[in-house]
Amino acid sequence: MIKNLLNRKKKQTHDITKVEILSKSSPFAFSEAFKSLRTNLSFVTSANQVKRIALTSAIPGEGKSSVAINLSITLAENGEKVLLMDCDLRKPSIHKYMGFHKMNRQGVSNVLSGTVDPVDVIYRHKTHQFDVMFSGPIPPNPAELLGGKYMDQLFDSLKDRYDYIICDIPPVSVVTDAAVISLKCDGVLMIIKQNYATFEEVKAAKTNLETVKAKILGTVLNQYDLLSEAKDGSRHYYYDHYSYGYGEAPEEEPDSDDIDEVAEVL
Repeated sequence: MIKNLLNRKKKQTHDITKVEILSKSSPFAFSEAFKSLRTNLSFVTSANQVKRIALTSAIPGEGKSSVAINLSITLAENGEKVLLMDCDLRKPSIHKYMGFHKMNRQGVSNVLSGTVDPVDVIYRHKTHQFDVMFSGPIPPNPAELLGGKYMDQLFDSLKDRYDYIICDIPPVSVVTDAAVISLKCDGVLMIIKQNYATFEEVKAAKTNLETVKAKILGTVLNQYDLLSEAKDGSRHYYYDHYSYGYGEAPEEEPDSDDIDEVAEVL
């Protein structure tokens, strides 16, 4: 089934940057999809004592970060204590998608460098009532930081404080970071965007995770469109390069954040 759904499509800017965040005005089907994901996830996590969940994808642009945000919102709505961590230390986006462009001055990278205490960079989203730790500045050695002793210490310091720690990590096929951090999590969710990655790319990503013995909890088929799937049975193999990580021009950011929406957790 997955093989027939996944075609190689040209990556457009709006595919990468446009995201929808759950709110009271969200379409019913959109909200229900995440409630269904929450329910299915609860069956897996309760039986296996899963708390730290990494979200990744085969290639960039499949929506892992937006799914991580919306999953955190949905879990918090159910009364769970949730921490969302942006562990994509090469191309972080959680702060951008949540509208807190100026809140990323300190975060995960600072904690893993041993220069900041975790409690000083955890913020509470006032509306959705979950905590978030942004990525912080992009470091020169992301894989080493994610695989180092401070990552273990960070998780150990947070394990009794939260029911779920949702980690947004890099795509599997791009850098080794995903394999490194997935081993420190209790399970991995793979986000697959319809008509985006090829079956071969998804299969390779799954194989890479299995090779390092990461525990794959399941997959999320993102932006599924039944009508387009019925109309488009072909497969496209051209590729438009999307750079990931270093060497990109800095993005222009808004002058201010919606600072009223976050509060520092003391």
